[in-house]
Amino acid sequence: MPIFIYKGYDAATGESRKGKIEADSSRGARQKLKTKDKIIASEIKEEVVASTKNQKAAAPFLSFKGKVDLTELAIMTRQFATLQNAHVPLDECLLALTQQVDNVVLSNTLSAIKDAVSEGKSLGEAMTPYPRIFNRLYVNMIRAGESSGSLGLVLERLADFQEYQVEVQGKVVSAMSYPALMIVASMGIIAYLFVSVVPKLQKVFDSMKLTLPWYTLTLISISNFLQNRWYVLVAAGFGVAFLLKAWYSTPRGRRIVDYYSLRIPLFGPVVMRVNVSKFTKTLSTLLGSGVPIIAALEITKNVVGNVLISQAIEEAKVSVQEGDSLGLTLEKSRQFPPLVTHMIRTGEKTGELETMLKHVAEAYDAEVSRKIDAMTSLIEPLMIILMGGIVVLIVFAMLVPMLSIMSQMR
Repeated sequence: MPIFIYKGYDAATGESRKGKIEADSSRGARQKLKTKDKIIASEIKEEVVASTKNQKAAAPFLSFKGKVDLTELAIMTRQFATLQNAHVPLDECLLALTQQVDNVVLSNTLSAIKDAVSEGKSLGEAMTPYPRIFNRLYVNMIRAGESSGSLGLVLERLADFQEYQVEVQGKVVSAMSYPALMIVASMGIIAYLFVSVVPKLQKVFDSMKLTLPWYTLTLISISNFLQNRWYVLVAAGFGVAFLLKAWYSTPRGRRIVDYYSLRIPLFGPVVMRVNVSKFTKTLSTLLGSGVPIIAALEITKNVVGNVLISQAIEEAKVSVQEGDSLGLTLEKSRQFPPLVTHMIRTGEKTGELETMLKHVAEAYDAEVSRKIDAMTSLIEPLMIILMGGIVVLIVFAMLVPMLSIMSQMR
Protein backbone atom coordinates (compact mmCIF):
# COMPACT_ATOMS: atom_id res chain seq x y z
CA MET A 1 0.00 0.00 0.00
CA PRO A 2 1.36 3.46 -0.85
CA ILE A 3 2.77 5.67 1.89
CA PHE A 4 1.81 9.36 1.96
CA ILE A 5 3.68 12.23 3.60
CA TYR A 6 1.31 14.79 5.13
CA LYS A 7 1.35 18.20 6.79
CA GLY A 8 -1.65 19.64 8.64
CA TYR A 9 -3.06 20.64 11.99
CA ASP A 10 -4.98 18.99 14.84
CA ALA A 11 -8.72 19.64 14.48
CA ALA A 12 -9.16 19.98 18.26
CA THR A 13 -6.08 21.92 19.38
CA GLY A 14 -4.96 23.58 16.13
CA GLU A 15 -1.40 22.36 16.62
CA SER A 16 0.63 21.65 13.47
CA ARG A 17 1.19 17.99 12.67
CA LYS A 18 3.24 16.12 10.07
CA GLY A 19 4.07 12.49 9.41
CA LYS A 20 3.37 9.49 7.19
CA ILE A 21 0.30 7.35 6.63
CA GLU A 22 -0.61 4.32 4.52
CA ALA A 23 -3.65 4.57 2.24
CA ASP A 24 -4.94 3.54 -1.18
CA SER A 25 -4.90 7.12 -2.53
CA SER A 26 -4.29 10.71 -1.48
CA ARG A 27 -8.05 11.15 -1.04
CA GLY A 28 -8.16 8.04 1.15
CA ALA A 29 -5.21 9.29 3.19
CA ARG A 30 -6.88 12.67 3.70
CA GLN A 31 -10.12 10.99 4.80
CA LYS A 32 -8.30 8.56 7.08
CA LEU A 33 -6.43 11.41 8.81
CA LYS A 34 -9.66 13.33 9.30
CA THR A 35 -11.80 10.50 10.68
CA LYS A 36 -9.25 8.46 12.63
CA ASP A 37 -6.56 10.90 13.76
CA LYS A 38 -8.66 14.10 13.75
CA ILE A 39 -6.02 15.82 11.59
CA ILE A 40 -6.92 18.28 8.81
CA ALA A 41 -4.29 17.79 6.07
CA SER A 42 -3.06 20.94 4.33
CA GLU A 43 -0.51 19.14 2.14
CA ILE A 44 -0.27 15.50 1.18
CA LYS A 45 1.86 13.66 -1.37
CA GLU A 46 2.92 10.10 -2.05
CA GLU A 47 6.37 9.03 -0.92
CA VAL A 48 8.39 7.81 -3.90
CA VAL A 49 11.13 5.28 -3.17
CA ALA A 50 13.96 6.21 -5.52
CA SER A 51 16.94 3.99 -6.21
CA THR A 52 20.09 4.73 -4.22
CA LYS A 53 21.93 6.20 -7.18
CA ASN A 54 19.06 8.60 -7.82
CA GLN A 55 18.22 9.68 -4.28
CA LYS A 56 20.66 12.58 -4.32
CA ALA A 57 19.28 13.75 -7.66
CA ALA A 58 15.64 13.55 -6.62
CA ALA A 59 15.25 16.92 -4.90
CA PRO A 60 15.76 19.26 -7.88
CA PHE A 61 13.14 17.41 -9.91
CA LEU A 62 10.21 17.21 -7.51
CA SER A 63 8.43 19.97 -9.44
CA PHE A 64 8.20 17.63 -12.49
CA LYS A 65 9.92 20.20 -14.72
CA GLY A 66 12.75 17.89 -15.74
CA LYS A 67 13.09 16.06 -19.00
CA VAL A 68 12.62 12.35 -19.61
CA ASP A 69 14.60 10.55 -22.28
CA LEU A 70 12.53 9.12 -25.13
CA THR A 71 14.02 5.66 -24.59
CA GLU A 72 12.94 5.66 -20.93
CA LEU A 73 9.46 6.82 -21.92
CA ALA A 74 9.20 4.07 -24.54
CA ILE A 75 10.18 1.40 -21.98
CA MET A 76 7.61 2.74 -19.50
CA THR A 77 4.89 2.79 -22.16
CA ARG A 78 5.65 -0.81 -23.15
CA GLN A 79 5.41 -1.87 -19.47
CA PHE A 80 2.17 0.11 -19.15
CA ALA A 81 0.72 -1.69 -22.19
CA THR A 82 1.70 -5.08 -20.76
CA LEU A 83 -0.02 -4.33 -17.44
CA GLN A 84 -3.18 -3.02 -19.14
CA ASN A 85 -3.41 -6.03 -21.45
CA ALA A 86 -3.12 -8.23 -18.34
CA HIS A 87 -6.29 -6.42 -17.04
CA VAL A 88 -4.50 -4.87 -14.06
CA PRO A 89 -6.57 -1.93 -12.68
CA LEU A 90 -5.35 1.48 -13.82
CA ASP A 91 -4.33 2.78 -10.38
CA GLU A 92 -2.37 -0.41 -9.70
CA CYS A 93 -0.68 -0.06 -13.10
CA LEU A 94 0.43 3.45 -12.24
CA LEU A 95 1.60 2.40 -8.78
CA ALA A 96 3.66 -0.46 -10.27
CA LEU A 97 5.17 1.86 -12.87
CA THR A 98 6.01 4.44 -10.20
CA GLN A 99 8.00 1.83 -8.31
CA GLN A 100 9.49 0.28 -11.45
CA VAL A 101 11.03 3.19 -13.36
CA ASP A 102 14.51 4.41 -12.40
CA ASN A 103 14.13 7.99 -13.65
CA VAL A 104 13.14 10.14 -10.64
CA VAL A 105 11.34 12.75 -12.74
CA LEU A 106 9.21 10.13 -14.48
CA SER A 107 8.56 8.30 -11.20
CA ASN A 108 7.33 11.45 -9.45
CA THR A 109 5.22 12.42 -12.44
CA LEU A 110 3.56 9.01 -12.55
CA SER A 111 2.88 9.29 -8.83
CA ALA A 112 1.14 12.64 -9.36
CA ILE A 113 -0.85 11.17 -12.27
CA LYS A 114 -1.92 8.26 -10.06
CA ASP A 115 -3.19 10.72 -7.44
CA ALA A 116 -5.16 12.62 -10.08
CA VAL A 117 -6.67 9.39 -11.43
CA SER A 118 -7.60 8.27 -7.90
CA GLU A 119 -9.40 11.60 -7.44
CA GLY A 120 -11.59 10.89 -10.47
CA LYS A 121 -9.73 12.36 -13.43
CA SER A 122 -9.25 10.43 -16.65
CA LEU A 123 -5.73 9.30 -17.53
CA GLY A 124 -5.56 11.76 -20.43
CA GLU A 125 -6.62 14.66 -18.18
CA ALA A 126 -4.08 13.63 -15.54
CA MET A 127 -1.25 13.60 -18.11
CA THR A 128 -2.11 16.97 -19.66
CA PRO A 129 -0.25 19.15 -17.06
CA TYR A 130 3.07 17.49 -18.02
CA PRO A 131 3.63 18.37 -21.71
CA ARG A 132 7.42 18.12 -21.38
CA ILE A 133 7.00 14.38 -20.81
CA PHE A 134 3.65 13.51 -22.39
CA ASN A 135 3.25 15.53 -25.59
CA ARG A 136 0.00 16.20 -27.46
CA LEU A 137 0.35 13.05 -29.53
CA TYR A 138 0.69 10.92 -26.40
CA VAL A 139 -2.21 12.56 -24.56
CA ASN A 140 -4.57 12.50 -27.55
CA MET A 141 -3.91 8.82 -28.18
CA ILE A 142 -4.51 8.03 -24.49
CA ARG A 143 -7.81 9.92 -24.62
CA ALA A 144 -8.83 8.07 -27.77
CA GLY A 145 -7.94 4.76 -26.12
CA GLU A 146 -9.95 5.59 -23.02
CA SER A 147 -13.01 6.67 -25.01
CA SER A 148 -12.92 3.54 -27.18
CA GLY A 149 -12.16 1.16 -24.31
CA SER A 150 -8.93 -0.04 -25.95
CA LEU A 151 -6.30 1.63 -23.78
CA GLY A 152 -4.03 -1.43 -23.82
CA LEU A 153 -3.99 -1.55 -27.64
CA VAL A 154 -3.34 2.21 -27.86
CA LEU A 155 -0.46 1.92 -25.40
CA GLU A 156 1.02 -0.83 -27.55
CA ARG A 157 0.78 1.44 -30.59
CA LEU A 158 2.37 4.26 -28.61
CA ALA A 159 5.22 2.01 -27.50
CA ASP A 160 5.76 0.86 -31.09
CA PHE A 161 5.78 4.47 -32.27
CA GLN A 162 8.22 5.63 -29.59
CA GLU A 163 10.54 2.71 -30.30
CA TYR A 164 10.35 3.68 -33.97
CA GLN A 165 11.29 7.28 -33.05
CA VAL A 166 14.28 6.02 -31.04
CA GLU A 167 15.35 3.91 -34.02
CA VAL A 168 15.06 6.85 -36.46
CA GLN A 169 17.05 9.09 -34.11
CA GLY A 170 19.71 6.42 -33.89
CA LYS A 171 19.92 6.19 -37.68
CA VAL A 172 20.26 9.95 -38.06
CA VAL A 173 22.87 10.18 -35.30
CA SER A 174 24.87 7.33 -36.82
CA ALA A 175 24.68 9.01 -40.23
CA MET A 176 26.00 12.30 -38.84
CA SER A 177 28.52 10.98 -36.30
CA TYR A 178 30.88 9.40 -38.82
CA PRO A 179 31.30 12.55 -40.98
CA ALA A 180 31.63 14.62 -37.79
CA LEU A 181 34.35 12.28 -36.50
CA MET A 182 36.20 12.44 -39.82
CA ILE A 183 36.02 16.25 -39.85
CA VAL A 184 37.32 16.51 -36.27
CA ALA A 185 40.15 14.08 -37.01
CA SER A 186 41.07 15.96 -40.19
CA MET A 187 41.08 19.31 -38.40
CA GLY A 188 43.23 17.82 -35.63
CA ILE A 189 45.83 16.54 -38.10
CA ILE A 190 45.92 19.82 -40.02
CA ALA A 191 46.18 21.83 -36.80
CA TYR A 192 49.10 19.65 -35.71
CA LEU A 193 50.89 20.30 -38.99
CA PHE A 194 50.40 24.05 -38.64
CA VAL A 195 51.34 24.25 -34.96
CA SER A 196 54.15 21.70 -34.78
CA VAL A 197 55.65 20.95 -38.20
CA VAL A 198 55.46 24.30 -40.00
CA PRO A 199 57.20 26.32 -37.21
CA LYS A 200 60.20 23.94 -37.27
CA LEU A 201 60.56 24.28 -41.00
CA GLN A 202 60.15 28.05 -40.69
CA LYS A 203 63.21 28.19 -38.42
CA VAL A 204 65.20 26.34 -41.06
CA PHE A 205 64.06 28.76 -43.76
CA ASP A 206 64.91 31.77 -41.58
CA SER A 207 68.38 30.45 -40.83
CA MET A 208 69.01 29.96 -44.55
CA LYS A 209 67.59 33.42 -45.37
CA LEU A 210 65.62 32.03 -48.31
CA THR A 211 63.19 33.99 -50.44
CA LEU A 212 59.94 32.08 -49.95
CA PRO A 213 57.09 31.82 -52.48
CA TRP A 214 53.74 33.46 -51.60
CA TYR A 215 51.95 30.20 -50.79
CA THR A 216 54.66 29.21 -48.30
CA LEU A 217 54.46 32.65 -46.69
CA THR A 218 50.68 32.25 -46.47
CA LEU A 219 51.06 28.93 -44.65
CA ILE A 220 53.60 30.44 -42.25
CA SER A 221 51.23 33.35 -41.52
CA ILE A 222 48.41 30.91 -40.78
CA SER A 223 50.73 28.92 -38.52
CA ASN A 224 51.76 32.07 -36.59
CA PHE A 225 48.12 33.08 -36.22
CA LEU A 226 47.12 29.66 -34.84
CA GLN A 227 49.99 29.73 -32.35
CA ASN A 228 49.53 33.29 -31.11
CA ARG A 229 45.90 34.22 -31.85
CA TRP A 230 44.08 30.90 -31.53
CA TYR A 231 41.58 32.42 -29.08
CA VAL A 232 40.39 34.81 -31.80
CA LEU A 233 39.48 31.82 -33.96
CA VAL A 234 37.65 30.14 -31.07
CA ALA A 235 35.74 33.35 -30.25
CA ALA A 236 34.86 33.82 -33.91
CA GLY A 237 33.60 30.23 -34.09
CA PHE A 238 31.32 30.73 -31.08
CA GLY A 239 30.15 34.08 -32.45
CA VAL A 240 29.28 32.63 -35.85
CA ALA A 241 27.50 29.70 -34.20
CA PHE A 242 25.46 32.10 -32.02
CA LEU A 243 24.51 34.28 -35.00
CA LEU A 244 23.54 31.28 -37.11
CA LYS A 245 21.41 29.90 -34.29
CA ALA A 246 19.69 33.27 -33.82
CA TRP A 247 19.08 33.54 -37.57
CA TYR A 248 17.73 29.98 -37.74
CA SER A 249 15.25 30.78 -34.95
CA THR A 250 13.62 33.42 -37.21
CA PRO A 251 10.83 32.26 -39.57
CA ARG A 252 12.81 33.32 -42.66
CA GLY A 253 16.01 31.61 -41.49
CA ARG A 254 14.20 28.40 -40.58
CA ARG A 255 12.43 28.34 -43.93
CA ILE A 256 15.64 28.86 -45.92
CA VAL A 257 17.55 26.17 -44.00
CA ASP A 258 14.67 23.68 -44.28
CA TYR A 259 14.32 24.42 -48.00
CA TYR A 260 17.95 23.69 -48.78
CA SER A 261 18.11 20.74 -46.37
CA LEU A 262 15.71 18.93 -48.70
CA ARG A 263 17.77 19.74 -51.80
CA ILE A 264 21.39 19.51 -50.71
CA PRO A 265 23.18 16.63 -52.48
CA LEU A 266 23.72 13.44 -50.52
CA PHE A 267 21.92 14.64 -47.36
CA GLY A 268 18.72 15.98 -48.98
CA PRO A 269 17.25 12.59 -49.97
CA VAL A 270 17.86 11.25 -46.46
CA VAL A 271 16.18 14.29 -44.83
CA MET A 272 13.19 13.97 -47.18
CA ARG A 273 12.69 10.27 -46.47
CA VAL A 274 13.06 10.72 -42.71
CA ASN A 275 10.36 13.44 -42.72
CA VAL A 276 8.01 11.44 -44.96
CA SER A 277 8.48 8.40 -42.73
CA LYS A 278 7.69 10.50 -39.63
CA PHE A 279 4.56 11.94 -41.27
CA THR A 280 3.11 8.63 -42.47
CA LYS A 281 4.03 6.70 -39.31
CA THR A 282 2.60 9.35 -36.98
CA LEU A 283 -0.62 9.81 -38.96
CA SER A 284 -1.10 6.05 -39.28
CA THR A 285 -0.60 5.56 -35.52
CA LEU A 286 -3.04 8.34 -34.61
CA LEU A 287 -5.75 7.22 -37.05
CA GLY A 288 -5.36 3.61 -35.93
CA SER A 289 -5.86 4.71 -32.31
CA GLY A 290 -9.15 6.45 -33.09
CA VAL A 291 -7.96 10.07 -33.22
CA PRO A 292 -10.05 12.11 -35.72
CA ILE A 293 -8.18 12.99 -38.91
CA ILE A 294 -8.26 16.77 -38.34
CA ALA A 295 -6.75 16.43 -34.86
CA ALA A 296 -4.31 13.81 -36.20
CA LEU A 297 -3.09 16.19 -38.93
CA GLU A 298 -2.69 19.02 -36.41
CA ILE A 299 -0.54 16.80 -34.17
CA THR A 300 1.43 15.37 -37.10
CA LYS A 301 2.21 18.88 -38.34
CA ASN A 302 4.10 19.54 -35.10
CA VAL A 303 5.92 16.19 -35.12
CA VAL A 304 7.46 16.74 -38.57
CA GLY A 305 10.65 18.76 -38.25
CA ASN A 306 10.70 20.50 -41.64
CA VAL A 307 8.72 23.77 -41.84
CA LEU A 308 7.88 23.34 -45.55
CA ILE A 309 6.40 19.89 -45.03
CA SER A 310 4.66 21.14 -41.88
CA GLN A 311 3.07 23.97 -43.88
CA ALA A 312 1.89 21.50 -46.53
CA ILE A 313 0.24 19.39 -43.79
CA GLU A 314 -1.45 22.51 -42.36
CA GLU A 315 -2.86 23.35 -45.81
CA ALA A 316 -4.01 19.74 -46.18
CA LYS A 317 -5.77 19.94 -42.81
CA VAL A 318 -7.70 23.04 -43.92
CA SER A 319 -8.62 21.38 -47.22
CA VAL A 320 -9.81 18.20 -45.51
CA GLN A 321 -11.98 20.32 -43.19
CA GLU A 322 -13.57 21.77 -46.34
CA GLY A 323 -14.21 18.30 -47.74
CA ASP A 324 -11.27 17.95 -50.14
CA SER A 325 -9.02 14.92 -50.58
CA LEU A 326 -5.93 14.65 -48.40
CA GLY A 327 -3.91 12.99 -51.17
CA LEU A 328 -4.77 15.60 -53.81
CA THR A 329 -3.94 18.49 -51.46
CA LEU A 330 -0.57 16.98 -50.56
CA GLU A 331 0.13 16.37 -54.24
CA LYS A 332 -0.51 20.06 -55.06
CA SER A 333 1.99 21.15 -52.41
CA ARG A 334 4.80 19.31 -54.29
CA GLN A 335 6.53 18.59 -51.00
CA PHE A 336 5.81 14.84 -51.05
CA PRO A 337 7.03 12.20 -53.51
CA PRO A 338 4.42 10.99 -56.06
CA LEU A 339 4.40 7.48 -54.56
CA VAL A 340 3.28 8.86 -51.18
CA THR A 341 0.42 10.96 -52.53
CA HIS A 342 -0.71 8.17 -54.86
CA MET A 343 -0.91 5.63 -52.03
CA ILE A 344 -2.74 8.14 -49.81
CA ARG A 345 -5.32 8.73 -52.55
CA THR A 346 -5.71 4.97 -52.97
CA GLY A 347 -6.18 4.55 -49.22
CA GLU A 348 -8.86 7.25 -49.19
CA LYS A 349 -10.75 5.60 -52.05
CA THR A 350 -10.62 2.12 -50.52
CA GLY A 351 -11.18 3.24 -46.93
CA GLU A 352 -7.81 1.84 -45.85
CA LEU A 353 -5.88 5.06 -45.35
CA GLU A 354 -4.27 3.85 -42.12
CA THR A 355 -2.99 0.66 -43.80
CA MET A 356 -1.62 2.55 -46.80
CA LEU A 357 0.17 5.04 -44.55
CA LYS A 358 1.69 2.15 -42.63
CA HIS A 359 2.97 0.58 -45.87
CA VAL A 360 4.50 3.91 -46.97
CA ALA A 361 6.22 4.32 -43.58
CA GLU A 362 7.70 0.83 -43.79
CA ALA A 363 8.91 1.41 -47.36
CA TYR A 364 10.53 4.73 -46.49
CA ASP A 365 12.11 3.31 -43.33
CA ALA A 366 13.86 0.75 -45.53
CA GLU A 367 14.88 3.51 -47.97
CA VAL A 368 16.30 5.61 -45.12
CA SER A 369 18.51 2.69 -44.07
CA ARG A 370 19.71 2.17 -47.65
CA LYS A 371 20.36 5.89 -48.21
CA ILE A 372 22.28 6.20 -44.94
CA ASP A 373 24.45 3.20 -45.84
CA ALA A 374 25.09 4.64 -49.32
CA MET A 375 25.86 8.10 -47.91
CA THR A 376 28.28 6.68 -45.33
CA SER A 377 30.09 4.63 -47.97
CA LEU A 378 30.51 7.78 -50.12
CA ILE A 379 31.53 10.10 -47.29
CA GLU A 380 34.52 7.99 -46.24
CA PRO A 381 36.48 8.23 -49.53
CA LEU A 382 35.43 11.87 -50.02
CA MET A 383 36.73 12.84 -46.59
CA ILE A 384 39.97 10.90 -47.15
CA ILE A 385 40.47 12.65 -50.50
CA LEU A 386 39.73 16.06 -48.98
CA MET A 387 42.03 15.54 -46.00
CA GLY A 388 44.75 14.09 -48.21
CA GLY A 389 44.45 17.04 -50.60
CA ILE A 390 44.91 19.59 -47.80
CA VAL A 391 47.90 17.70 -46.40
CA VAL A 392 49.45 17.47 -49.88
CA LEU A 393 49.05 21.25 -50.34
CA ILE A 394 50.76 21.90 -47.00
CA VAL A 395 53.57 19.48 -47.79
CA PHE A 396 54.02 20.94 -51.29
CA ALA A 397 54.15 24.51 -49.96
CA MET A 398 56.86 23.55 -47.47
CA LEU A 399 58.71 21.15 -49.80
CA VAL A 400 59.44 23.66 -52.57
CA PRO A 401 61.77 25.76 -50.36
CA MET A 402 63.42 22.55 -49.11
CA LEU A 403 64.16 21.53 -52.71
CA SER A 404 65.64 24.98 -53.24
CA ILE A 405 67.96 24.43 -50.27
CA MET A 406 69.05 21.04 -51.62
CA SER A 407 69.76 22.49 -55.05
CA GLN A 408 71.92 25.23 -53.47
CA MET A 409 73.85 22.63 -51.48
CA ARG A 410 74.65 20.75 -54.70
